[in-house]
Amino acid sequence: MPFQSLLERTHQLPDPRQPAKCTHIMGEVVFMTIVGLLCGADDWDSIVQCAECKEDWLSKYLKLPGGIPSHDTFNRIYALLDPAEFRDLFTRWVKDMLIDTPLSGVVAIDGKTVRGSRDKSSSAIHMVNAWSTEAGISLGQYKVDSKSNEITAVPELLDKLAIEGCTVTADAMSCQKRIASKILKVKADYLLAVKNNQRKLYGELDRYFSTYWENNPTDSPDQSQYSEQRDSKHGRKEHRRCWVLTDLSSCPQATQWQAKTIAAVQLDCTKGNKGRSFIRYFISSKVMTAEEVLLATRLHWQVENNLHWVLDVAFSEDQSRVRRGNAAENLAIARQVALNLLKQDTSIKLGIKNKRKTCGWSEEYLCHILGLIK
Repeated sequence: MPFQSLLERTHQLPDPRQPAKCTHIMGEVVFMTIVGLLCGADDWDSIVQCAECKEDWLSKYLKLPGGIPSHDTFNRIYALLDPAEFRDLFTRWVKDMLIDTPLSGVVAIDGKTVRGSRDKSSSAIHMVNAWSTEAGISLGQYKVDSKSNEITAVPELLDKLAIEGCTVTADAMSCQKRIASKILKVKADYLLAVKNNQRKLYGELDRYFSTYWENNPTDSPDQSQYSEQRDSKHGRKEHRRCWVLTDLSSCPQATQWQAKTIAAVQLDCTKGNKGRSFIRYFISSKVMTAEEVLLATRLHWQVENNLHWVLDVAFSEDQSRVRRGNAAENLAIARQVALNLLKQDTSIKLGIKNKRKTCGWSEEYLCHILGLIK
């Protein structure tokens, strides 16, 4: 992503402060935050320290009328900044990144709690995130209202994304007709897990597949209807089997969801002397083969492994004590900007944590990440 575009985007944020009382340019403060996050800083003190150490470098691109702001200034600006405006800036910036490579494949939707944002007067904030498994980047996020849940946040997030032609995957909490309709409205397809929160639909799928297995005791030779995979890693063995049915004439509940495929995925897992087996049901708005369903359900977990886990381990998100006003939500958005920049780089084979260290050590690499040099 070209540096100029990111810097221009930060300057488009509406400034909530009184102009006559402002010493620092808000867009520059936001940009310094992203640079600090790229270089391994995780809180306001370390972000300020990073900016002070790189002041000569920053002054090549920023005006810095008041020099480097204090940590209190960073906190105050992020507490005042409208997170809706910052989210919109983030999604527009992501669209800039993907302008030459339209999205396709699986988009995984899942929630994450920023545990350190909890204090005595309020609970920790919970963010719903969208992850493109093909592009390997976060597409956007939306804070769950303290009096609501993901069911209301997911449609708001989907409204902001350009995901036409993609397959949206989500867990059972998002298996709601409102969310399924929203996905179809934005010209995407869905693959949703079904549990007992949708009792009629779950009961129908359970009865239908139970009847199917009774009548077909051996696995189907039709590769479009049946697929299996085996894995063995770190002493853990997994055997996944998937059955799909596309004739839904006897499935009135699934038809109400505009589903074209229903699927059952059985996972048998053993580690040491312990084992477990369970079956999960899915519905999809498009015709899918068993192999495609298995692949999509496995890709869905990238939102946990490549986004949520990385935010916790490489960015120490759960340890962040930022809480004032909107600061926790806005800093969570800034982390994902930094993560996307680092994820897009393939010039070195390092994990995100070590890429951050390299940005701090090498201004040449930092310039490369920001698009200053190719």
